[in-house]
Amino acid sequence: MRLSAISIGYAVPRVDFDAFVHSVFRSALNLRPVGEEGLLTVLASDQGDLPQGILTDAPGKFSFEGLSIGSRTMCRAGVLHLGDSFCVHLEGARRWEGYLPSIDGDMQQGTAAIAWRCAWDALNVRQAWYGAEIVAEDLLYPPEKKHSALFDHVHLSMRAILAAAEGCRPPAEDAVGALIGLGTGLTPSGDDLLAGYMAGVCCAARGKAERLEYLSTFTNVVMRHAHGTNDISRTYLHHAARGRVSSRLFHLASAICGGAELQHVRACVESAMQVGHTSGMETVTGLLFGLGVWDIL
Repeated sequence: MRLSAISIGYAVPRVDFDAFVHSVFRSALNLRPVGEEGLLTVLASDQGDLPQGILTDAPGKFSFEGLSIGSRTMCRAGVLHLGDSFCVHLEGARRWEGYLPSIDGDMQQGTAAIAWRCAWDALNVRQAWYGAEIVAEDLLYPPEKKHSALFDHVHLSMRAILAAAEGCRPPAEDAVGALIGLGTGLTPSGDDLLAGYMAGVCCAARGKAERLEYLSTFTNVVMRHAHGTNDISRTYLHHAARGRVSSRLFHLASAICGGAELQHVRACVESAMQVGHTSGMETVTGLLFGLGVWDIL
């Protein structure tokens, strides 16, 4: 079957490469290039752009599940060959950058603060409706009720991280390390929170020296501990630490920081929250914490 790439992330090699199939899902396929630690992700058309992604024109009901884990793949002359069944033509695809430092996240600006609050309210409503273990509002103001062990660990770590950030102090290594790999799923909850938080801080740093120094220290701490999670999650953390994220998260950050119309903000936050079972909600939680850590929270 011949597929065509719609977009190619900044991290996808522009030269010939060999890879092995790392993991297979219905609408996504992860590849590990030979000699590299990070993963590349081939996606069906109903998914968003990724820093490491190759978004294809495969229809929404398409499945990659016919491919075998460990099988060899290769990219030659702009064509990615996925076994004997599929090939993806890369020529002509747009390049996805998702570069967060290009966004000016001034949360003291009135319309941006309103947009942040709109996204915050939508997130908390969705988390409460879903019965999620992690509800953003509860992390700041835990109600008088019993929580899960996951929530308790996240609450303690995020409170320590936010407290240090207020004065741009280096984060406590144990607080960050406790979140790495915390939870279940392809991208555990703690990792999603950290990826979103780094993205938010990246926007909110706004070129200020003390904030940039804090961000650099924080991302270094995260990556020192990143061996404690799985390959897929570590790939997302790697790119978030470099200010690169998915189109869904990037568009949400842009809408908030640009003080977009609230209808657009709601559409962006809904799209970002729909990733995985709870991963999207947890990443958005981290994003909003990072955006608001100095001027709102």
